[in-house]
Amino acid sequence: MTYSQEIYTFASFKELPLQASFYRPSRTQTYLATLIYFHGGGLIFGQRDDLPEVYIEQLTGAGYGILAVDYLLAPETGLDLILDYAQTAIEWFLENTESELGNLQLTTQRYYLFGRSAGAYLALYLAAKQVNVDKNMPHNQTMQTAAGIIALYGYFNLNEASFSLPSRHYLTFKEVSPASIQRLIGQQPLVTGSMDERFLIYLAARQAGNWMANLLPPHQSARDFSLSYADLKTLPKTFIAAASGDTDVPVRQSRLMSQHIPDAQLHIIDSDDHDFDRTQVETHGLEVYHAILAWLN
Repeated sequence: MTYSQEIYTFASFKELPLQASFYRPSRTQTYLATLIYFHGGGLIFGQRDDLPEVYIEQLTGAGYGILAVDYLLAPETGLDLILDYAQTAIEWFLENTESELGNLQLTTQRYYLFGRSAGAYLALYLAAKQVNVDKNMPHNQTMQTAAGIIALYGYFNLNEASFSLPSRHYLTFKEVSPASIQRLIGQQPLVTGSMDERFLIYLAARQAGNWMANLLPPHQSARDFSLSYADLKTLPKTFIAAASGDTDVPVRQSRLMSQHIPDAQLHIIDSDDHDFDRTQVETHGLEVYHAILAWLN
């Protein structure tokens, strides 16, 4: 095994701990950078430790640490707070590389934001937010920004028409009744949700065309949480990959990102699977992660 794993608590929300799993390369490796990882799941389901082990082995074996972080899930928590606490994870990393993480002998604070699907959205949005925050801070108080972004089958525009209309793809699934969904939505915030149950909330939202309504806080619109083309132009170098026949997130979002981010590398995968690196590990998945390492290096 090329790594060890430690678990840290970086914040709490209403007494709910938010944790991070740190996959650390073996001590024989030169430490190159940390990948701060956000999982997928439509911002409604999923959990931080969902990255297949073969990719963790690949990345840590090449000298990269992976900090896989919790984030709050919708609809129990609105997108404004989800983003705020995801940002807290980055700030915690930067503040603790020489103290709490110091015993792991990190030799650099250099980091990349890495996300899959909804996690890619978080990575992109937070990177753009960092640029805007930096502009308004005194020169001697600038925050160290991400060296780059890895965005796998992600999105930057929540105002995408297909996100607010019934999904032709998800309408082919068995219809989920509104009553059953209400039983699945909790009264307390949470940071992890099994696909067996929480996916049904996402499925019902996509069938009804009200996914955004499940994410947005009151009196705010999808546009308020979207990135503009001008925002994309401020982003650091970005690795983008998406499936050509993605039935969940239109591949055009990835194509548009590659056109507007100044230093972007785009990989279009010949697949109909949204999360091809989960379903097609031995083929498309390994190929893309090899490309990620070449890009990082």
